[in-house]
Amino acid sequence: MSLISLPELIQQVVACGDFARAERSQLTLIRKSDGSLVTHVDQAIEQRLVAYIQQTYPTHAIIGEEGTTYNLTEGSPYTWVIDPIDGTSAFAGQLPGWCIGIGLLKNGQPLAGVVYSPMNDELYVATPEGQALRNNLPIHCTTSQSDLLDAWVAMPSDVHRKYHIAFRGRIRTTGATIMSLCYVAAGMAKGALIGSCKVWDLAPAMALLTYAGADLWDLKGTKIDLAKYLTPTTKTPTMIAAPAERADFMLNMIQSI
Repeated sequence: MSLISLPELIQQVVACGDFARAERSQLTLIRKSDGSLVTHVDQAIEQRLVAYIQQTYPTHAIIGEEGTTYNLTEGSPYTWVIDPIDGTSAFAGQLPGWCIGIGLLKNGQPLAGVVYSPMNDELYVATPEGQALRNNLPIHCTTSQSDLLDAWVAMPSDVHRKYHIAFRGRIRTTGATIMSLCYVAAGMAKGALIGSCKVWDLAPAMALLTYAGADLWDLKGTKIDLAKYLTPTTKTPTMIAAPAERADFMLNMIQSI
């Protein structure tokens, strides 16, 4: 018997994405205490996914960006991490670079995940058995050391204020951290610079990233352990996402201003 029902989970996430897409023209915007945006759609999606997890996997723990903490002190080895809309700023600005993401960790390590990008019709799935899929097709990161002029790396939107990037190809901002990880996993992006963030910005795509052959490192070259960031208040350092074969290249091309 499978640990989780992926078809049911995918159905839930896709339904949430379709709801979000339909609501884009009538958003209620709220500014949170940290200055970031949240909409009524973020809140509604988190509530729906939390209700589904609680009903289907009642002993599992849950962390959600919009305030959910459930069963975190009960000792369950399984933790669901929800980002109801990653890229809320893009979502609120009527841009396409946003997604819905949910990840499952076992003892703090990535086990499975589902990411849906409604505006791009992209569904990324990491199965508990170790498959990394984009729209049901296997994906793998690129380990090529060749960087042509049309090769690209994903960067945060504020990268110009913090770093010099010595890359001969192109720099793109995806609008959502989770999507940057998905594009690295799929071999579209050569790598990504990931700003300091929280576990919900990473966990939905971390199993996908690792199963596709890549990982996360801090800027000193130390591999990131998600288990250290399983609280709503703990932030990661700035990181890179890349296959091991390209990690040094990514680290060397980033220079602080």
